Amino acid sequence: MKNKIVIMFSVFFLFTACEQSTTVNYEGVESAGKFEPGEDNELNGSAYVLADDKYMDIVQQSTDAYNARDWNAMKSLYRDEFVENMSEGMTEYFDNEVETLNMDIFAMLPVKLKGDDITRVLTWSVEDRLFQNGQKERHNLFEIYYIDEEGKLGGWNQWYRPNPNPEFTTHGLPEGGKFVGRNPDNDWSGRPFVFSNRGEVEKLEAFLELANNMDIDGALEYFTNPFTFNDSEVTHDDMRELFEGRKSQTWDAWAMIPVKIKDTDPQSGLIVWSTARVESKEGNVWEADVSETYFFDLDGKISAVTQYAKPISSTDD
Repeated sequence: MKNKIVIMFSVFFLFTACEQSTTVNYEGVESAGKFEPGEDNELNGSAYVLADDKYMDIVQQSTDAYNARDWNAMKSLYRDEFVENMSEGMTEYFDNEVETLNMDIFAMLPVKLKGDDITRVLTWSVEDRLFQNGQKERHNLFEIYYIDEEGKLGGWNQWYRPNPNPEFTTHGLPEGGKFVGRNPDNDWSGRPFVFSNRGEVEKLEAFLELANNMDIDGALEYFTNPFTFNDSEVTHDDMRELFEGRKSQTWDAWAMIPVKIKDTDPQSGLIVWSTARVESKEGNVWEADVSETYFFDLDGKISAVTQYAKPISSTDD
């Protein structure tokens, strides 16, 4: 939950710049670094200075309350905007999702931008989460907490890396599996798979909707011409002829997984499980559970399909 919602928080933390009253010197260095979000920001080009250690105590209090799953203790430390927007989500997370939490901060650095009242506390930590459904996960975290001039937390931004050791993380990882290939001497052998993100699911859903409405010309817009089906070359005219013999079709996908081999070009595959029912104009009905993989080329078009089907019933001879 926490890493799903942190991006929302930044919208509440756009503050008006004001005069910086103090700086902290370290061996003659009054400031360091540079903040460069763009010339439209009046703090653009400002340097950072160290802030008071008391701000680390505020972050630690919040962390202790978080580990205790104590939303009442947490919200007393935060600005009203944060509490209003996060009460429902955090209460649900603490009461109905997680069993135990343990965020262990091992480094903190409080800083301010010259000319700004907002204190940023940079933290490095390791967090273990045990969920009520039995899954567990460990994350290495880097976070930036925002604290206003009244000492109230405004929220945080978070970057995380899951620990892949199954002793600590069982909920899933951003990559996994292994590609070997029919020829194990290929350049990609041994690489894991990652999720692809080129709209494959949306394209497949749009294709099936058009095909189920018997709009074959619209459906074929998602395919190369020709494309490969189970090692055979199929043209758009072949598909039009096929659909000419159909009275209706209901092809419902119930699971879709877009994947690609890690660190390769954008070509991808979409693994699809579906239930199909096709009725011909002669009255024959074919029903099957279907497993397919759709292959998307560099242009995002479907260039090949492999299909395996387990018939449910059929009136064909």
